[in-house]
Amino acid sequence: MAKKPKILIITTNHSSYPGANAVGQARLSYDSNTYIIRVPDPVMFPEKFYIDAFEKGIAGIIIMSSGSDCPYEGAYQRLSKRIQNVYNIMKNKGIDINRLKLTTICTVCKEAFLKEISDMEKVVANVK
Repeated sequence: MAKKPKILIITTNHSSYPGANAVGQARLSYDSNTYIIRVPDPVMFPEKFYIDAFEKGIAGIIIMSSGSDCPYEGAYQRLSKRIQNVYNIMKNKGIDINRLKLTTICTVCKEAFLKEISDMEKVVANVK
């Protein structure tokens, strides 16, 4: 059986991580090839972090932010700009930009959380 591509999920303490926790509490599941990092806000990662992750074997990255509900003033706007910069770097390096997704997940969004993982699994299915 072929090894499944690794998916990294970056979640926020106050929004998307509780959504991930709700998935577990509901006894729903996702594949073990999915790894979660819980942070105060994803804006803390520089562009290089994402490129390094791809170069070290991460097939797809989902950034599950708080969106406009972010408690840190201006953080979501800075994150959005940063991800646009990452997309440009990815294009220059020949990395499919669909392998990186910025989305908003709320504290009770179990179905949306699982759908994002499922969608990313389809995108990275053929990434070596």
